[in-house]
Amino acid sequence: MFCLLCDSEEELYDGLCKSCYIENFQALQHPEYTTFTVCSHCGATLKHDKWVQKGYYDDEIINDAIQKDLEVNSKLEDVEITTQITNNRGTVYECIIHVYGSLLGEDIERQYPIEVKVEKGVCPDCSKFYSGYYEAVIQLRADGRKLDESEIRDVDQFISDEIQRLCKTNKLAYITERIVLKEGIDYQVGSHNIAHKIVVNLQKHFGGVITQSRKIVGRDKSRSKDLYRSWISLRLASFHTEDFITYKDKVLKVESIGSHKFVAKNLETQKIEAIIWKEYDKVKKVATKSDIQTTTITNVTPREIQILDPDTYETLELEKTDEMNKLDIGGQVNIVKVNNKIYIDLEE
Repeated sequence: MFCLLCDSEEELYDGLCKSCYIENFQALQHPEYTTFTVCSHCGATLKHDKWVQKGYYDDEIINDAIQKDLEVNSKLEDVEITTQITNNRGTVYECIIHVYGSLLGEDIERQYPIEVKVEKGVCPDCSKFYSGYYEAVIQLRADGRKLDESEIRDVDQFISDEIQRLCKTNKLAYITERIVLKEGIDYQVGSHNIAHKIVVNLQKHFGGVITQSRKIVGRDKSRSKDLYRSWISLRLASFHTEDFITYKDKVLKVESIGSHKFVAKNLETQKIEAIIWKEYDKVKKVATKSDIQTTTITNVTPREIQILDPDTYETLELEKTDEMNKLDIGGQVNIVKVNNKIYIDLEE
């Protein structure tokens, strides 16, 4: 038997001598070109049926696009395949496939040209964004009053800053719409988790009470799963700092508002007390800073302070506390009236 190409009488492999067989061996089959998909909005790349945040210029992405369509000859052993980008023409990459392996005990190398073309698509997150998709609504409200313009302005800026921070790791961190209502402001948020994080951080900064609800708004037939939308409400307190409240038959002046509690001064004892937000429903706003009046101290005894009612000029006697020891006859003091009773508001 002779080699079909060179007439050699050596041992034949598929009709060819070893030399001709190796020389004409096709290490792999590959298409003329292959493709990969890039989101036309954000540049995310579809890799192994999953969108990843890498630009389409990434060598690993191009290598994966090439190797997914390769079929290696089963007779080649110890196979190693690498790819090389040789030229880029817009959305087309000219590449070389390098194949290394062992055939009949000989090390061989083959090179095959291939083009990789970029196809434009839209990733699911961008599709949701541009379709106005949202999973949650942040509801900003104030209890028993309208929101102040300064509160709205501060919350708008806070949410904007949070979105800028969170969108770096979650593409559903966006606001589809900001809706002004008579009762407050609604913010439609792409992701429930993002909305929840924002509201928790809002509450840490502005105080208030968080409530949540959700309802079914559709069904994902592909996963046989109900789709829910959440409403996450932050209800700011009815009062501001320096307002006056009643709590458990005590009259207090609000000193500060925090995430877990608010701090107030008991006007009878002049002592500072902390009230947790779980107790908020037991609190009632009874006066504001504008209700403070100034009056004159007419007499001081070891147990009492005498002042003039600023409205009737009637002399009133109030129980003296240790904090009032610095008050002198003829001095001025701030007072507030609550339920026809006068309380002294000592300045710090």
